[in-house]
Amino acid sequence: MKTKLVVLFFGALLSFSAIAQDKPQFLGDRHVARGVQCQVCHGPQISAQLKEDDQRHEPCVQCHGFYDQVAKKTTPENPEEMNPHSQHDGNLPCSTCHKGHKPSVNYCAECHYYNFKVP
Repeated sequence: MKTKLVVLFFGALLSFSAIAQDKPQFLGDRHVARGVQCQVCHGPQISAQLKEDDQRHEPCVQCHGFYDQVAKKTTPENPEEMNPHSQHDGNLPCSTCHKGHKPSVNYCAECHYYNFKVP
């Protein structure tokens, strides 16, 4: 009986994983769907979390560039709109808003009424 439950559990888990890969849910899933391996962000040991220093900029800047480059890429067409990467709090860690394996957050909305869609 226990064996059947374990097999059913892992079968359901594998089915869920296959579904999750079809439609990337989180930022980490989107990166994997585009061929970025886990080691790129987590290192060769694939630690559970990025190191504190890595959360500031690395490894994001390896592919996306520093804030000034990202701000240029995210400049809104409408000059009335804010650019989330060109703001008064300086160069925040990317992980302030962007979360790899859980929903990302709109940090600016803590004080402002900006309705940013954060990947």
